[in-house]
Amino acid sequence: MAVRPNIGDDAARDSEPSGLSAPRVVPVLVNLQADAEYLREIEGVDSAVEVLAAYEPGSESAPDESKLDQMLGQAEVLFTFRFPVEWVDKAPHLKWVQLASAGSDTVLREGLLNLRPDLLLTTSSGVHEVPISEHIVAMILYFSRGFHIATRNQARHAWERYKPDEASGKTVCLVGYGPIARRARTLCKGLGMRVVAVRASIAEQQAGFEAVERFYPLEDLDALLAESDYVVIAAPRTPRSERMIGRDQLKAMKSTAVLVNISRGALVDEPALIEALREGEIAGAALDVFTQEPLPESSALWDMPNVLITPHVSGGNPHYMRRVTDLFCDNLRRYLAGDPLRNLVDKERGY
Repeated sequence: MAVRPNIGDDAARDSEPSGLSAPRVVPVLVNLQADAEYLREIEGVDSAVEVLAAYEPGSESAPDESKLDQMLGQAEVLFTFRFPVEWVDKAPHLKWVQLASAGSDTVLREGLLNLRPDLLLTTSSGVHEVPISEHIVAMILYFSRGFHIATRNQARHAWERYKPDEASGKTVCLVGYGPIARRARTLCKGLGMRVVAVRASIAEQQAGFEAVERFYPLEDLDALLAESDYVVIAAPRTPRSERMIGRDQLKAMKSTAVLVNISRGALVDEPALIEALREGEIAGAALDVFTQEPLPESSALWDMPNVLITPHVSGGNPHYMRRVTDLFCDNLRRYLAGDPLRNLVDKERGY
């Protein structure tokens, strides 16, 4: 893997013979664990690309801090899961950050775009739509078919028959309507469910809107909760969406309803949710994300019979690096050509 140690160095550029135009070089820092084949694919996007690999291919060891600092000082493009605010001053030539995660809330909360308003920030939204949409449906079926009862009985060796329900005919409310929710809609409709959705801006029409029975603005959320059997939180985390499911919203839900959260723990008022589950205000909750992660051992959620917990793994799948690398390579071609980038984060909107 070719790495140019002096990219961005003024002395190196000044050493070019006068009158000759040096070929364009775009140093791309890949700050995540990637096999050599993926690094080669990134470098093969264009002859101008020079890959700076923070991790040795096949190694799980964290990169040496001084080595990473040197690479940050060279990079024009960064492909990473994270961008701590202290990296801003270490990366003076940086123009674009491609996140390997679907959300940008962590980076935005650290104020990256306020410190560097010129910086392009893109996410990997869309690469999780298959695994997370399947996770959502699995969580719905877990409760509709009574598996929460079956697993509890199995643990105590109790042969107690119960009455499973059906998802077919039930109403599922999708709060947020990005790629994950759109694929979940298709799967839920395949089960015979009625699908409605809430979106911050229903004026922004896009593919798949016609497949939802009705769209509601965020202001109508409480009314929609009252008619929903399953409420799926799939919205991005923004200042507007934090604790959007609070005490009032939980009280608005049916006592037979189940809350599913695969987005961010901050979108749900966790103490209010625990109280609602204890008091029987809702029937259950399937949670992949939490206010604090890992979920503390002391959390009451662990021992609740009407709660399904998965440890923030809904996006896990064996094809992740393939999908995220394909997206990055497509965006890298667009960047080099000066074309619009996919999943460009809007600072004002928050995603």
